[in-house]
Amino acid sequence: MFSEPRPTPAQGPDRGESPVLQFVGFRLAEEDYAIAITKIQEIILMKPITRLPQSPPFIEGLINLRGSVIPIVNLRKRFGLVARELDEETRTIVVNVHDKTVGCVVDAVTQVMRISRDQIQPPPLGVAGGAYRYLAGLARLDDRLVILLDIEKLFQDEELVVAAP
Repeated sequence: MFSEPRPTPAQGPDRGESPVLQFVGFRLAEEDYAIAITKIQEIILMKPITRLPQSPPFIEGLINLRGSVIPIVNLRKRFGLVARELDEETRTIVVNVHDKTVGCVVDAVTQVMRISRDQIQPPPLGVAGGAYRYLAGLARLDDRLVILLDIEKLFQDEELVVAAP
C-alpha cells in the first residue's frame, strides 16, 4: 500500500523557490546518493568511536566532536547493505536533524552538486520496502541516477532518537 507521493524538491518553484538546489554527493556500495547541503554541518575524517552496548547494529557508537558527543550511524548497515572495512576514503557526514546532530558514515564523499528542479523526479511508486520512505527523489545527471535522501525521514525512527544525546 502506497500513500500519496509527498512533495519533493522538484515541486514548488511557483512559490519563489530557487530553481537550483545544492546537494553533497556520496557513495555507498557503488551507488550515488546525495543529501541537501542545508542539512549538513560538516564532513569529517573518521574519529575513534566509543561503542554502545545493546544499540541497534547500524549505530556504531558515539564520538566527541569538539566537546559535543554525537551518535554515529553507519548508512551501509542502516540500508541493509554489506558492511565493509573503513579506508582512507571513508568519511562521516555530520548532519543536523530534529534539533540533534548525528554523524553518518559513508564510503566516500564525491562532490557538491547543483541540481536544477527539472532534473529531479519523485521516487517511482513501484519502489517497495522501507527505503521508499527515505527518498526525497531521484536526480538525472548525465547517464546516471543520484538517489536523493530525505535525511529528516531517515532519522525520525524512535531508535535513532533514543541514540542521539
